[in-house]
Amino acid sequence: MGEYRLLRLLGRGGMGQVYLAEDTLLERTVALKLIASVRPDEAARKRFHAEARAIARLSHPNVVTVHRVGEVDGRPYLVTEFIRGQTLGELARPIAPERVLTIALGLARGLAAAHRQGVLHRDIKPANAMLTEDGEVKLLDFGLAKLLEGPRMAPLEAPARAAPPVPALRELSDAEDLMGTPLYMAPEALRGEPSTRRSDLYSLGAVLYELCAGIAPRQTLDEQMPFEAWASAEPTPLPERVKDVDPRFAALVTRCLHTEPERRFASADELCAALSELKREREQPPEGEVPEGNPYRGLRPFEAEHRAFFFGRSMEVEAVLERLRAEPLVLVTGDSGVGKSSLCRAGVLPRVAEGALGPGRHYRTLSLIPGARPLAALASATESLLEKGEALPSELLRTDPRAFVRELLRTQGRQAGTLLFVDQLEELFTIGAPEEAAPFAEGVVRLSDLPGVRVLLTVRGDFFTRLASLPGLGEQVARALYLLRPLSAEAARGAIVGPAQSQGIHFESEALVSTLAESAVSSAGGLPLLQFAMAELWEARDEARRCIPASALEALGGVDGALSRHADRVLAGLQPEQRRAARALLPRLVSPEGTGARRSGAELDAGEPATQGALDALVKGRLVVARETDGETTYEVAHEALLRGWGTLRSWLVTEGEKRPVRERLEAAAAEWARLERTREALWSERLLLETQGVDRDALSPRGTEFLDASHSATRRRRWRQRALLMAVPLALVLALGGVRLQAQWTRARKVAWYEAQATGLTERGLARKQAAEALRLRAHGLFEAVGGGTVEETAARRESAERAWEEALTALHEADDALDEAGQSLEAALVVDLSNDRVRGRIVDVLIERLELAESFHQQNRLRELTRRIRAYDSDGLRQERLQAPPELSLTSSPSGAEVVLERYQEDAKGYRTLSGAQRLGRTPLAKLVLEEGPGSYRLTLHAPGHVPVQAPVLLGRGEHLPLHVPLPAEGAVPEGFVYVPPGRFLVGSAEPEDMRRGLLNAPPLHESQTGGFLVARTEVTFGQWLEFLRDESPGGLAQGRRPYSDVRQWGVELTPAASGRWRLTFQLNKRSLSASEGEPLLFPGRAVRREQDWSRLPVSGISFEDARAYLAWLNRTGRVPGARFCHEREWERAARGADGRAFPHGNRLEAEDANFDQTYGRKTDAFGPDEVGSHPASASPFGLLDMTGNVYEFTLSMGAREEIAIRGGSWYFDRVSVLAANRTFVEPRTRDIGTGMRVCADAPAVGP
Repeated sequence: MGEYRLLRLLGRGGMGQVYLAEDTLLERTVALKLIASVRPDEAARKRFHAEARAIARLSHPNVVTVHRVGEVDGRPYLVTEFIRGQTLGELARPIAPERVLTIALGLARGLAAAHRQGVLHRDIKPANAMLTEDGEVKLLDFGLAKLLEGPRMAPLEAPARAAPPVPALRELSDAEDLMGTPLYMAPEALRGEPSTRRSDLYSLGAVLYELCAGIAPRQTLDEQMPFEAWASAEPTPLPERVKDVDPRFAALVTRCLHTEPERRFASADELCAALSELKREREQPPEGEVPEGNPYRGLRPFEAEHRAFFFGRSMEVEAVLERLRAEPLVLVTGDSGVGKSSLCRAGVLPRVAEGALGPGRHYRTLSLIPGARPLAALASATESLLEKGEALPSELLRTDPRAFVRELLRTQGRQAGTLLFVDQLEELFTIGAPEEAAPFAEGVVRLSDLPGVRVLLTVRGDFFTRLASLPGLGEQVARALYLLRPLSAEAARGAIVGPAQSQGIHFESEALVSTLAESAVSSAGGLPLLQFAMAELWEARDEARRCIPASALEALGGVDGALSRHADRVLAGLQPEQRRAARALLPRLVSPEGTGARRSGAELDAGEPATQGALDALVKGRLVVARETDGETTYEVAHEALLRGWGTLRSWLVTEGEKRPVRERLEAAAAEWARLERTREALWSERLLLETQGVDRDALSPRGTEFLDASHSATRRRRWRQRALLMAVPLALVLALGGVRLQAQWTRARKVAWYEAQATGLTERGLARKQAAEALRLRAHGLFEAVGGGTVEETAARRESAERAWEEALTALHEADDALDEAGQSLEAALVVDLSNDRVRGRIVDVLIERLELAESFHQQNRLRELTRRIRAYDSDGLRQERLQAPPELSLTSSPSGAEVVLERYQEDAKGYRTLSGAQRLGRTPLAKLVLEEGPGSYRLTLHAPGHVPVQAPVLLGRGEHLPLHVPLPAEGAVPEGFVYVPPGRFLVGSAEPEDMRRGLLNAPPLHESQTGGFLVARTEVTFGQWLEFLRDESPGGLAQGRRPYSDVRQWGVELTPAASGRWRLTFQLNKRSLSASEGEPLLFPGRAVRREQDWSRLPVSGISFEDARAYLAWLNRTGRVPGARFCHEREWERAARGADGRAFPHGNRLEAEDANFDQTYGRKTDAFGPDEVGSHPASASPFGLLDMTGNVYEFTLSMGAREEIAIRGGSWYFDRVSVLAANRTFVEPRTRDIGTGMRVCADAPAVGP
């Protein structure tokens, strides 16, 4: 077979024969797999190539390596590495649990690598994993692998099953989804449901169980059981089979074997982290000495030397390490203050230095923060990789990143490894030189391509999307992403108690610990505030009692008040002139984007005594951090929590408002003036000084004040000289001076013209790409609108086509924005040459507006805010900004005409809530070309007409748009009680979240305009009381016998049962805790502080299947209760939930614990979880007044995808904030019965006359 010589047959499988072969070209032994059929059909050929693609996408020590794919005489073959060793099925069993733990970690790592590449294995069993002679375990035989983003695979002949003989089993064996070996298959896979990542985790758990116990978990069951019961039965607990098994390891295996997929590990990465932590604890490495002093870091990050005090992040540390083992570049992102720096510095880096990335290389760690000169920082950090005495100039990174990397490759040995840690990558956009961002990113990515080099990055979540515009790095961010979530309540307790316990200190009461933990998880940015409060509490500890008293927290003013009170005390201790200096310098340590900014002492005018005294006091008070950088002292705020939690600083920043850009330009000009030895030519002209009116002189540095005064003095002198010259200077002298000035003006004009010409070319290119981006965007949106209505296969193909079109649109977007950004930079360079050039200033604003329009059409909110700020800074007269506020026009008609119209505008407050304001009566319909002077934005119209129900119509109006709108008003009595009429209209559907989250987590299309016709929708979800009415009405005819709510899940379940008395009884099983009540009795949730008693007849019904819901809708139709009752379509549901403006939640873009019923509402406590009476959370009412459309229970809807798909929307009481996003889409099978899934009723719109 070409360069391969077959030696002997190793074995046969369902897909083909495996031979031992020799690669005659490379002189190595390989395994060669031939497809089974001599003349394979197209389906078999596709499946074989699917296996090849699946393995080829993986590169991991715990996965078999593929060398080549080819065909010979029409028969496909696959060449992989030949592994010397035994399959796990050939090992003598049972195996010692300690050894199984090592095997488990290898299998989990290999499976995690597969899942990260979108590959399911679907046939994990002992025979499909090899233990090599070196003791390494490898996953193999991906013959049943499924590529998650591709179409569903063709059927495969089922292998023999070790299961009870059931006639239906043979029918299942021909089903497309029943692939694998039943002894190890997940219950849902045995039922023919599509396999998921959690199905693979079940199979892995079954293998681990068998290795420990000697028999597979299902072999502990009664063989005479019916197949359905056998498939979903729980096996004998592992500790009962293996007495010496570690209970923690047994718990991990048990969790993998949960019959409910959602109760298993969420991912193989999560299982890896748990196994790694357990293995690390069992190996008991020697502990280092505990450092002396305060174990809490306050506003400073944890460093490697503080790892003994770093608690609460062990799972996350292991997860990042596992990613680094398999991937060369990992990007940690999350909210400001979530602990990204501490995770890496105190958690990951020390473990890497100890060898946590595995044998073969000894890794050293290098760290850097980009700062104002990112390239210099990178060149400096990598100097240690070079031979002694060598250094690479940072300019080489800018001009030729490849040459820079080649030089480093020359010195990187085979045994040495390097981990480069780049912290606070957002500084590329906040304080770094803009022209250095792209070469820095390219250099970092090329470094990660070096053998033995790993790169670890951190970036604030709100800057994550901006990384996509950087060359090289933009393509990596999606797969490199690791999202660091806030501490859980349990982890927060560890971070609170652990450091004190390491020093032999305890807390006075459990209530004190609970209060502190609650503060960390209940608010955004709570962790740095907690750390600061803990550092203060440590200083207030009672040494005699060796405890931290509760009174100390009260004295601090609680966690939230501790930081603000401390900062105010530091300010109060300053001398008046030092306080004024602090007032001037602190806002300068904040970037325009609202992040911390690092400034040198020279930039802050630290030579002034008052300024230096203020800096010294702020550093001593831990509000500002001083660092030595390149031989000079730099300063920065100690933590961005100060920007949110210190009211005084926040008020200063707000007070500056729109004058801040002017002040920053003035300070920059003052610095340049000082650098030029206070030359008069660098002073500001009278026109520029006009812009400084209203600037608070106390907010200026002493140098800025001096510059301002000098400029005013120079202006006054200039006026005097001008008057004197007019009267006393001879005409010849005037002409001579005019000639000199003319020469200077001519020189400036040449430079400005050169920059403008460069900007013109870039602008033309940017506008051309902008036009292309808009066309591609509209095409992609049209394709997404046309995705639904077909089969699963047709829909998958349409969706893939739409996603490809969207990727093209995003590429054009980035190209357009990059070109326009470069044009703006050229114009800004021209403005530096001639600060008084209004034409150039106007062109800058024009370019910024083009970029803003582009960001607006692609719904890039962060970019919009940034560009709006910059436009305000340059457009001093505001004339061009009027384009952004061009008022829209509305022409409104109604059926019937003559309806009174009230208009209200949605405003988003500082917290993210959207509220209505400015109600005004517009008159009666018809209304023609009504100009809305308030400008573009989100509005709600309310129409009233006698004899008709009031109708609300949310609309989103663009700048200068003319929208004709017709609103029908149904007659009174045409809308059933408890329902709302939603008129025909347009709205935004989908998600504008980052691409990996949109496609991976939310499964949503990009945010785009869609529309629906009119329809009716219930104000609340269907309740148990309403369902009982259905059961009682239908039971005489026997139609509702199978419609009683229940779920089979033991740990989390619900059941509604009739009693002999005729009263029904509702039972919830919440994590194996039973809550039960009969009709008329309240249901008690013991762990709740509020809403403890619930009238269960008003709880949303759950534990019903899609078919049950269909029967309920048919009953509503048949009995005339709700004519035209039906399921809501997904688009209808999303419009009813979000209105017109694409908000994240029904009430805005923020969700607090009390706004809705989701996992945080009752503190994630097991005995508090559960539904609420419908309508218990009016704060999250939708623009149409609908309740509980976020949280409480998921709601069945008809999918906007395939005809066969069933989508559930809205999240439930058990799930987190991401799951309850209005754009989130989840799919279930028709037979699904779940404690967290119910329904809401929609109905056809009633006929409305003219």
